[in-house]
Amino acid sequence: MGHGKPRLRYALTCVMLLAVAGCGAQRSGDGSATADGSFTTGLVDHLKASGFQVSPGYARLYTQQDCIHNTYPSMKNCWANNPAAPYVTPIVKTWPNEYVDPATVNAFGRLRPGYSGAYRLEPRDAVVVYGKMPPPASYMGLQTWEFSQNGQWRSGDRLKWENTAGQPVPSQYLFDTVPPDGRKSGRTQSVSALGDVVNDVVMKRQSGYSFGKNRYFVITPSATTDRAVRRALQAQGVAAEDIFTEQIPDRDEHGPIGPLGMGRNAVDFLTSFRYAVPEPGQEQAADKWRKNPPLTVMRVRAPASLGPVQRYGALTFEKRTANSEAHLAGDLRALVGAVCERVRTAAHLNTGDCAQQQSAATLMPDLVRDFGFTGPYCRKINMDCLGDEQDAAYFLSRPLPIDSGQVYAVVDTLATETGNATYAALSVNDPSLMAGVANILDTGLKGSAAGFAETVRNSEKFFVHYFTRDCSVLRGVPGGPENCTRISPDLLPTRANTSAEGDPALHGAFMASLRDYVKPGTARGPDSTKVLTPRILSFTQPAK
Repeated sequence: MGHGKPRLRYALTCVMLLAVAGCGAQRSGDGSATADGSFTTGLVDHLKASGFQVSPGYARLYTQQDCIHNTYPSMKNCWANNPAAPYVTPIVKTWPNEYVDPATVNAFGRLRPGYSGAYRLEPRDAVVVYGKMPPPASYMGLQTWEFSQNGQWRSGDRLKWENTAGQPVPSQYLFDTVPPDGRKSGRTQSVSALGDVVNDVVMKRQSGYSFGKNRYFVITPSATTDRAVRRALQAQGVAAEDIFTEQIPDRDEHGPIGPLGMGRNAVDFLTSFRYAVPEPGQEQAADKWRKNPPLTVMRVRAPASLGPVQRYGALTFEKRTANSEAHLAGDLRALVGAVCERVRTAAHLNTGDCAQQQSAATLMPDLVRDFGFTGPYCRKINMDCLGDEQDAAYFLSRPLPIDSGQVYAVVDTLATETGNATYAALSVNDPSLMAGVANILDTGLKGSAAGFAETVRNSEKFFVHYFTRDCSVLRGVPGGPENCTRISPDLLPTRANTSAEGDPALHGAFMASLRDYVKPGTARGPDSTKVLTPRILSFTQPAK
């Protein structure tokens, strides 16, 4: 596969377990904090003296194996996880009166008894996560989603999505219950955003360069609780600018978010920390951080003596911008035509896509721009938002067959070369699990259109990448085999494999996705209305 070899970013066997008293912080020479158990002891003592209840938690790496062996069997959905990086998930100890749905107990991997990855919040509650951030990389960020909510979708809403032309996600992943297929459960999967990600750009704006430094996160629906937790942290020597609050809003544009509480009908939440693409030379340190991250997790409950709960207001998202790529549209059409011609003549493959390269069948739509995949909309109609966020333009193809010699070419601008992304990732997704399984970064895509430079202007601004079971069929195509990802049966099961986990009807198929992460100079992904839409071209073997 040459330069196109997938870069799997999962540490498949790494599990990170940290008790609250296991690490903490003290001031160091550079004004940040260093790991020290006395910090956590002092913080817990201060909180308890102020009337808080404190419950320990730990951090755990969520891996692809967790998706296959736990998440899909439990929830029938892996929510299109990003294969460019693993997720570190805060695991919390369940409050004595907290309802935990049996279906979610091990949905995020095998956890310690009495602990959960999904959690509920009373109005006075908070989850606190802190410690040393990972080594320098292209991205890090913490986000909380509403995981599930009480309710049921209307049949008309589901039928609308099932009949929406070009909609790439099978409706089974957009409309499901907890537990899965429990039509009468009265509870729907949501995984919908509650605000913007607290990523490395946000951290830098407030507290300076944050990779390798100690930072502190408070996840709460209450400004009253937040202020009290901040006072406790500052009493231990933490600078105010090093503390970040994820505000759980009380409403969005469609109505209230909730209800909060410990009961069965209350919403529950899911938080993850994502760390992606370590800088060159930092890979070893990054692996070390992942294997034993200096993070502490606890959940706290403020006393009524602090005064009335002050809820946060309505959800808002930061505006996204982009450099317009409209001037490259003609070059993209020329590149698509050149790819079609070379693959047909050099590899002797057939295609009907070249004559209709603007058809919906060849376009990879952006889930936000084209279909409105945002938390507020998904919560309104009880749809699963698949962990939506505003840090990337996110293009996704429909499920495509791969077992009969098909070859797919993805052609688009490379957003890192047009100034619209800090990093980009082209991914292989398993539609039978709705899971990301392999990844090609922008560094592996750069220069892949060079073989077409004689006939295509600005070829350095584009990429061409192929997906197939056998890359050798592309011999003779400029940049063909070396810019091809072989989709082996180990990566995606064949249709004949009846023992593989996942929906058997979607074995033997793959989905491509393209994520353009964080426009430089901003904290969010590019405005996808200003970038060009990727094309995915289908080629087939000639009839024998």
